[in-house]
Amino acid sequence: MLSALRRLGYLFWLNAWLWSPAWAANYWQEQPLTSEWLQYLQQSEQLRQLDKAQLAAEQQRLGTATILAASKAQHFGLEAITDAAAAEAVMSFQTPSGGWSKRTDMRLPRQPSQHYGSEPRYVPTFDNDATTTQVFWLANFYPKATAEQQARITLSIERAISLILQAQYPNGGFPQSYPLQGGYHDAITLNDNAMYLLLETLWQVSANPNFDMLSSTLRAKAKDSFYRAVDWLLANQINVDGQLTVWAAQHHPISGQPVIARRYEQIALVSSESAKLLELLLDYAIDYPGVSVAVSAAANWLEQKKIVDKRHVRDQDGRLSLIDEPGSHVWARFYDITTGLPVFYDRDGKVYDKVSQLSVERQRGYGWYQTNAASFLKQYQQRKALQRK
Repeated sequence: MLSALRRLGYLFWLNAWLWSPAWAANYWQEQPLTSEWLQYLQQSEQLRQLDKAQLAAEQQRLGTATILAASKAQHFGLEAITDAAAAEAVMSFQTPSGGWSKRTDMRLPRQPSQHYGSEPRYVPTFDNDATTTQVFWLANFYPKATAEQQARITLSIERAISLILQAQYPNGGFPQSYPLQGGYHDAITLNDNAMYLLLETLWQVSANPNFDMLSSTLRAKAKDSFYRAVDWLLANQINVDGQLTVWAAQHHPISGQPVIARRYEQIALVSSESAKLLELLLDYAIDYPGVSVAVSAAANWLEQKKIVDKRHVRDQDGRLSLIDEPGSHVWARFYDITTGLPVFYDRDGKVYDKVSQLSVERQRGYGWYQTNAASFLKQYQQRKALQRK
C-alpha cells in the first residue's frame, strides 16, 4: 500500500495529468476511474519517470544539459542481429522501462545522454514494429552469443516482455505506446498491426522453443496475457445490424468503442489489420470459446467487401488508382461502419468516397488499398470443417 504522503502526491500528479491541455483525446477524464485503472495509470507514470531519470542521471554524470539526438532510420537500420556487436547496439537502445523506439537507427551503440528514440512521443512504443522486433531479433541471435552475452540477452528479453505485460490494459487491450504518451497513442491500437505483433510475440514467448531461456513463470504469464487479449477481441468485434464484422483501427481504452486517431484515420472498419489478427486467431486460438464464430463472421464480411478483379497501382507522382486485372482482388483499408462502403480521409479530416479526391501527398503517403485479407481468406477456405461448423 502507498503511504498517505505518496498517495497524495500521486493524486496531485494524476489530476494535473488528466486535465493538461497538452493531452488531446484524453480518454481518462471522461468518467470516474476504478482503482484498477488508477493503479494502471500510476504504474505507467512511474515507468515514464524512470526513463526520464536515466537521461537526467547521464547528463549529470557528464556535466551537460545537452541531450544528443538519435538518428532516424527505417526499420532500425537493420534487417536482423547478425553478430555480437549488433546485439549490444540494439540492447543499448532499450529504455529503462524495457522497450524500444521506432524509426531509430540502432546500428551503433547509444551514447550517454542520447535520446532512446528519434521521435519523443514514441519512446518507447509498439508502433512500426518497435519492441516486438527487437525481442525476436535477440531471441534468434541468442544461440550464437557467448554465455556472457546470452545472460544479457535473456535479461533484455525479460524486461521487454515484462513491459508488454504491464502495458496490457485491465480489459485485455494494448495501447500504441507504453508508458502512456497521451492522445490517440493511448487508444487500443490495431493500426499498423501493433496489436497483432504484440499477440504474436506473447504466443511465441509462451510456446516457441526459441524462448526457452525465459522462466516458466514469465512464459505462463505471456500465455495468460495472450488469451486476455483474445477475450478483448471477441468482446469488441463490431456488430452492425446484428452481424459481426471486424474491428476498427483504434478503440477507446475503456469502453472499446471505435475512436479517431489522426485526421486521416477517422472511425471506420479496418480490413488489413483485422485480417492479420484473424490469421493469428485461426492459427493459435481457433478452439478457444467464441473464436470460430468470430472468425467465420469476419471471413464472410471480408469476402463481401473485396473489390473483385482489380489491382491498385501508383503513377510516377504516387497517385493511386485501380486497374482491371482478372483474378486479382483488393480491399480498401477503411470501410464506413454504417454503409459498409470504402472511405478515404485527408489531413482536413473530411470523408471522401474516392481515393482520387485526396491530396497527392495523402495518396502517396498512405496504404489506402490492401491485400492482407486474401491470405487470411485463403487459409480460412482451407478449413472446411470450420466452415461447416
